[in-house]
Amino acid sequence: MLIARVVVETLPGHARTVAERMSQMSGMGSLFTESDRRVVADWRVPSCDTREGLSEVLQAMNPEIVEVCPTLIVEED
Repeated sequence: MLIARVVVETLPGHARTVAERMSQMSGMGSLFTESDRRVVADWRVPSCDTREGLSEVLQAMNPEIVEVCPTLIVEED
């Protein structure tokens, strides 16, 4: 398993809506809004996932997302 730190930029005023949807996703850990257009979250995902794949999943579920910047921070056994 991997833990990815994900920074999500949204359309202005949509960070809370996106954060609510993200909080329902499997493996989603700590999550907070940094402003009205930025969400930061830690997401536990399978080791085979890629940064591009994580971005695609989030953008497909949230049309308000402008950009996703995932960083893989920890690899677990």
